[in-house]
Amino acid sequence: MTERAPGEPGARRRDWGYGIRLAWILLAGFLLRLAIDVWIPTQPVSDFLGYFRRAESLARSGRDEIRPGIPEASHPPAYPIVLAAALRAAPPEKALLAAKAANSALALLAAAFGAILARGLWGQAAGLWTAALLSFFPRSLLMSDLIASENLFTPLLLLFLLLAVRRWISVPSLGPAAAAGATIGLLTLTRSVAYLLPLVWLAGALAGRERSRRIAVELLVLLAVEHAVLLPWGIHNARAIGRFTFLSTVGGVGLFIGNNPRATGDWYEWAEDLERLRPGVGARGALAVDDAAREEAWRWIRANPGRAAALYLRKLRIISTDDGFAAGLAIFAEQISPPSPPADVLPGAHPLKSHQRSVRLGLRVAGLLLALAALAGFLVLVGRARAGSIPDRALAAGFAAAALYVPIVSAAIAVNGRYRWPSEDVILPLAGMWLARMTSSSGAGGTRRERISR
Repeated sequence: MTERAPGEPGARRRDWGYGIRLAWILLAGFLLRLAIDVWIPTQPVSDFLGYFRRAESLARSGRDEIRPGIPEASHPPAYPIVLAAALRAAPPEKALLAAKAANSALALLAAAFGAILARGLWGQAAGLWTAALLSFFPRSLLMSDLIASENLFTPLLLLFLLLAVRRWISVPSLGPAAAAGATIGLLTLTRSVAYLLPLVWLAGALAGRERSRRIAVELLVLLAVEHAVLLPWGIHNARAIGRFTFLSTVGGVGLFIGNNPRATGDWYEWAEDLERLRPGVGARGALAVDDAAREEAWRWIRANPGRAAALYLRKLRIISTDDGFAAGLAIFAEQISPPSPPADVLPGAHPLKSHQRSVRLGLRVAGLLLALAALAGFLVLVGRARAGSIPDRALAAGFAAAALYVPIVSAAIAVNGRYRWPSEDVILPLAGMWLARMTSSSGAGGTRRERISR
C-alpha cells in the first residue's frame, strides 16, 4: 500500500489516528509508573541517595551539596537540577514521590523521542511499537522508581540518536551537528560516560561515505558546542574543588575498584586497599583519593596487562548478564550503605519480596526477547546495506556503535547491570521496527526517511 502524501485528507486522518494512539500509549505508561511508585515505595540508597540529597539541597538552598558546607562534584549536576525543580513544587513530606513523578515524566519524554525516531525512519507502526516498548519495558518501569540518573540520560540519549540519524541519512548540515553537540554536553552533565559520544556520531557519518573534509568540519562544530555546554560545570569545579574538569571526581576511584589485585569486576569495599598502597591518602581529601586511585589502577594495569584484559572481558560479561540489578535496588536489596546505619531499599513486608525468582526471571526473559527483536531489526538494516543502501549502512553502523558504546567504555571500571540500560534503550527502536514488520500486512517497516531528514 502506497502512503498518501502529507497534507492529503487520507494522510491527515492517518496522522490524527496515529497521534491519538501514541497519546494513549504515553499516558498509560506515565500512569502505570505513578502507580508503581506508590505500590513499591523504594527508598534511595547508595548513589541514588546522593542524587536525592543533592536535589533537596538545590531545592532548599540553591547549593549542590550532599553534606552542608561541603562542595560537591562527585557526580554531574544535570539530574539533581531536574529533580530539584520537581521538589520545589511539592511539600517536603512528598519530596521523594515528587522526584519519582519527575522520573515518570522523563520516561514519557523518552518514549516520545523514540516514537519520533522510529516513525521517521520506518513508519507509524514502528513509532507506536517503539513508544509501547519504551513505556512498558519491565526494567524501564522499575527504573522510574529509582533516583537514578539514567532517568534523564535515556531521553537525552534518544534525542542524541534522533539528531545523529538526521545527519547520517540526509544532506550534511552544521545544524544537526551543533544540536548533537549540545545534547552530548547535556548527557555528559548527566553521566560522565557520555563525554566520548562524538565517536558514535562519527561512526554513522563515516559509514555513510561522506567526504572526510565535510565530516571533519561538522565534528569540530559538534565538539565546540559540546564543550561550550560543559564550560560552566568546569568553571564551577575550579571554584568549588580547585580543579577545572568537565568530569566527576570519582572516575579514578571507579578505575581502581575495577583494576587492582583484589578486583573482581563488581563494586567492593576498596578504601582499605587504597590506604594500604597510599598510607594517609584518605585524610587528604576527595581529589587526592581520586588521583591516587587512578595512579594505582594504571600502575596495576601496566604491570598485569593479561589479567587486566581478562578482567575487562569479565566486566563485559557482568554488564550483559546482570538482569536483576533494577529489581535488586528497587525491591530486594537489604542493609545498603549509605545511609548510615544501612537500610533496606523496601522496608517492611511487600508481596514482591516473596517472588524474587519470578521477578528476576521476568526481567531476564524481557531482556532476552528485546535483544532478539532488536537483532532481527538490525539484520534488516544489514540486509538493506548489503543490497547497496548507503543510508541503511550508516544506520547499521550508528545503531551498533550506540548500543556498544556505554558497555565498552564502562567496562574499564567496576560495573553492574546498570551499564546495560543505555544499550537496551537505543536498540528499542530497532525492535519496534521489526515488530511492525511482523505485525503488518501492508509493508509496515518500509522507509519513511523523508520525514526525519527534514
